Amino acid sequence: MGKQLKGQAAMEYLMTYGWAILIVIIVAAALWALGVFNPTNVAPTTKAGLSAFEIPAGGWQLTAAGALTIQLRNSAGAPINVTTVGATVGTTTCTMTSGASGNLPTNGLYTATFTGCGTRTSGAGYSANVTVTYNNLDTGLSGFVSSGTLTGTVS
Repeated sequence: MGKQLKGQAAMEYLMTYGWAILIVIIVAAALWALGVFNPTNVAPTTKAGLSAFEIPAGGWQLTAAGALTIQLRNSAGAPINVTTVGATVGTTTCTMTSGASGNLPTNGLYTATFTGCGTRTSGAGYSANVTVTYNNLDTGLSGFVSSGTLTGTVS
């Protein structure tokens, strides 16, 4: 094989792979521009802690205006009396607007609504720290605290 044929084969090889690499770069740039690689757009919805409570699927939501709604199902194994519920999103302490203290039977559902959690960008990720103080109505023991973290995407 002559030098010219070897050179032509090498040039065809480089051009073929060059075009393929260029297409991959263009597709990656387009996906980046669409926000596919932005981790806040794919923030997982997770619950950590709050051992005395179960949260139904989709049981919490934070709006861009800073309103947080949380649904808690009593899984403490006994009727309880919820005395306080507090929430903090980032460094902002939220103000409870509904969900006053009250008795909650086993498997009963409790909804707490907060405002003033700070304005957020729709689609951004967030993390909310929640603390629930309650009393066990079966045993009469009081001062139980269940706390945890809820993460998700601002709606």
